[in-house]
Amino acid sequence: MKALLAASILVCMGLTGCGGGGDAYVSVTPDPVPVRPTYEYLTHPTISGLEYLNSATGSESHLTTAAGAYTGYTGNDSVAFVLGDILLFTMPGDLPRPFSSLYDANRYSNASLYSDTAVENLMAFLMAIDDDGNYTNGIQIAYPVRVAAHGLRVNFNQSAFNFRNDPGVQYATAVLSGNTLYGSRALLSPSQVQFALQSP
Repeated sequence: MKALLAASILVCMGLTGCGGGGDAYVSVTPDPVPVRPTYEYLTHPTISGLEYLNSATGSESHLTTAAGAYTGYTGNDSVAFVLGDILLFTMPGDLPRPFSSLYDANRYSNASLYSDTAVENLMAFLMAIDDDGNYTNGIQIAYPVRVAAHGLRVNFNQSAFNFRNDPGVQYATAVLSGNTLYGSRALLSPSQVQFALQSP
């Protein structure tokens, strides 16, 4: 029995020595880089009650806080801000510099708004659906407005004139502003919107 065991060990060693086992190596998969939450704020204007989805968390949606805060993540994530079925704008979750105004919404490679005019169109739209009609204390998106926005579409990437004369924009503005505490209203002029965006 001992002789059989010794012979078996010698055979195994011989196979390994002759390359029977090959060059053995262990494949090590690097640990994924952990994503850390980063807390950003939509300011100038502060926008609260706005739904957002983050590419790092999938279909889980959240609302911006009363201070306009939202959660991004490190690792090249993207945040989409939506109102019902309307895509408002997209931005990196982890901003390379602090958010200074809504004009930042077209400054990044993943932006869905392509120009300052598109940002001004968005601002006009947000001012029209602000719950209390006073953008200087922040834009508040109320629950009835979020519900009424399902099934609506708005194209912000057009000239100021075309935006205000777009039947889809006019319809969405009438429906959504009609669901605010302030009541139904029209879009402000481009000059009024620019003043609002540029005022401290």
